[in-house]
Amino acid sequence: MGSIFVTQPDRTVKGFMGKEYKVPFYLQFVAGYVVEVVHSSESLRYNGVNSINTIIALPHATDKVYKTRASAGEEYRYYPLLRTMNDVPSKGDPVLLCTIGKIKYYLGPLNTDNNNPTWNDDPSFRPEILVTNQNIGQVSPRGIRGESPNFNKENEHKRLIKFRKEELDTYGNAVRETTGDTIIEGRHGNSLRIGSRSDNPYVFLSNERKPSNDYESLGDGSLISITSNGTLAQHFPSYVIGLEEGSKQFFGFQLSSDTVENNAYPIGVIHSDLNNGADIQDTIYGYSGNQMLLHSDRITLNSKLDDIFVSSIKDIHIGAGRHISIGSFDTLNLMSSEVLIGNRERAFEMQPLVLGDTLKEVLTDIINLIPSIVITTQLGPQSPMPQIQKDIQKITSKIDTIVSEFHKIEGN
Repeated sequence: MGSIFVTQPDRTVKGFMGKEYKVPFYLQFVAGYVVEVVHSSESLRYNGVNSINTIIALPHATDKVYKTRASAGEEYRYYPLLRTMNDVPSKGDPVLLCTIGKIKYYLGPLNTDNNNPTWNDDPSFRPEILVTNQNIGQVSPRGIRGESPNFNKENEHKRLIKFRKEELDTYGNAVRETTGDTIIEGRHGNSLRIGSRSDNPYVFLSNERKPSNDYESLGDGSLISITSNGTLAQHFPSYVIGLEEGSKQFFGFQLSSDTVENNAYPIGVIHSDLNNGADIQDTIYGYSGNQMLLHSDRITLNSKLDDIFVSSIKDIHIGAGRHISIGSFDTLNLMSSEVLIGNRERAFEMQPLVLGDTLKEVLTDIINLIPSIVITTQLGPQSPMPQIQKDIQKITSKIDTIVSEFHKIEGN
């Protein structure tokens, strides 16, 4: 079933009285194909927790009685050969089968000359003889091959490639040559690449790459990039999203908030103003040291039990094409030697905030001066206090409402 002894007619030895005997030789790995896969307790061939990721498979070479897919019993269950790294196959996938220490293992699914990460047909496939009658419907081509109808192999994704980049592959002068990477490719456009340009390492984690794309780009659904040399534009050049008609082209990496039309406060402008008019093509997009990029339609950072710390030895810039909201159940602390609301470099005039308690004291002192005011009349000096006493009391009662009970600023 797994590893077996086989013989060949043209390989014999002479024995007693010159009689020829076939020479047996041991096949450690035997090609086979997957009949069933156990993904969870809901799988048809689930047989306890130790059966997770096991398969029911039939070998193409066997010394046992031939079995059909329907008649393959528990003796045709195979376990992953490697303990933790499992590329779980699908029904119909070609695999290698073996027996080690009386335990049956599988390795695969196998790659073929089709060399496609999504799907490779079994080159040793032989269709079973199907007995049909009028009560049995037409069997689909995938059903004949024992493949699961739930597996989407219609959108075959291209295998990842790696072009030489002259501005990054600086070691050596061989033409049209580069160095290979360690790549783990999923079936449907996701991958992990651990590689380098020259001797500068990088890591790319990509998800939802388009079937026609054969390298990671900013057009992927999500992308995590860790690079040690080169700008983001050098690693991820221009890309196109959409179909040919109505498609949109993007030229390298851009801050999303800065691409919003009529944005009066783009990060690039603010960053330039804070750095004496620096060119953002150098300071933002031209950075080529160690850096990380998290690029997706939505990014959520959520701490379940403790704090989130965001720290930078230089600046932190946050920009949005619409709104920024900050909420806190308890307190919101803004602590700095200077807090500016607005752009100091572009505003006509910046004015200081008012200290509420100090303003109350000043206004109260002014109100308290009113009783001492004397108006000269025909009857002599007169105090206006009796006439405006009610108005003064109204004004005094309103002074306390000037200051907020919830929001505070630091005193001078």
